Amino acid sequence: MRVALPAATLLVLGVNTTILLWLNSRVESVEPFGFTPAQPSLPNAILSLFVHADWLHWLKNALFLGLFGWYVERALGWRRWLVLYFLSGLGAIAVHWVMSLTLQPSLYQEGLVGASGAISGLVGYFALRFYRRRVRLLWASPNRWGLAIPMWVGVVLWVALQGLGAILDAGQLTPSEVGYWAHLGGFTMGLTLALLWGAGAAGEREYALQQAENAIQQGAAGDALCWLQHLPEEPHALYLRGAAWAMLGDTEEASTALTQALQHALAYGDYPLLAQCADLLSEIQRLHTLQAPTLRALLQHAQKRHDLKHALHWLEILTQRPDAPERPEWLLLRARLLQQNGQTDTARAVLQQIMTEHPDSLQAAMAKLERRG
Repeated sequence: MRVALPAATLLVLGVNTTILLWLNSRVESVEPFGFTPAQPSLPNAILSLFVHADWLHWLKNALFLGLFGWYVERALGWRRWLVLYFLSGLGAIAVHWVMSLTLQPSLYQEGLVGASGAISGLVGYFALRFYRRRVRLLWASPNRWGLAIPMWVGVVLWVALQGLGAILDAGQLTPSEVGYWAHLGGFTMGLTLALLWGAGAAGEREYALQQAENAIQQGAAGDALCWLQHLPEEPHALYLRGAAWAMLGDTEEASTALTQALQHALAYGDYPLLAQCADLLSEIQRLHTLQAPTLRALLQHAQKRHDLKHALHWLEILTQRPDAPERPEWLLLRARLLQQNGQTDTARAVLQQIMTEHPDSLQAAMAKLERRG
């Protein structure tokens, strides 16, 4: 399945890199472009999210932005991703500002620059949405990872380190170059938005779908149905349910679930899922149970995608039933697609078949004209 490029993540990476190149060639210090608690300004707060002290500073942030940004953007879409990024960045600056006025006065005159607060917001969202994922820490062999910890453990350790750094730094006369309070503020904002946007429930649903898919690949259809039983009837879950029932030999249940999944896929224009449902219905010999309008829509989608291979396969199955009322229509469409596919002789044979087997149909008259042409 084709995965969309993370446009927002790439855009922010590009903008940050461009600004770094531009500033490095013109100024000796970037602090005037950062956010200084003693002289708070919204334009400077926004600009500070794109300004970095040097290449090493930016490369460290770029690594985390590329790693977390891609996953989060795939989950949220680029619009919400940008909202999350900027609100987290501004939340990070707000916490830094408040702490400079209360717990750590040494920050009051210091300029804050860097995207790490905004990136920490991405980490906060990622932590809730993907907390069940495991982080691989060591190589066990050249082809296999070894020691792994759950994502939530890694996040808790990261937050603890940021908190410890902030506490230790608060007692120093000269603050460190790490914006601990900004990291914690951005993370908190990202986690808050994740809660408001239902990231936890979405993460649970995605995890259950993944586990069900893994179970089917391993031949454990019963386990797959257990994972799917509490999920809403969304297209992917319905497809997996149909695949599990098909594996168990219950073609009626499989057909019902796959038909629902296919209809959802038609409504949303999800052709890859549409093709998967049709293929599995073909495999269990239930493709013919779809209503004619649904079959027409399925075949139209295949033609729009120039997927003649699938369309011809489905038509071959549909035309095997001599009692099907739409059989002349399917035969004529099959002949036309065969012609498009360069299979001229086979196409002419199908046209002759229409005239022989359905001589009184409208398609027979059309086949006669096309065969002459």
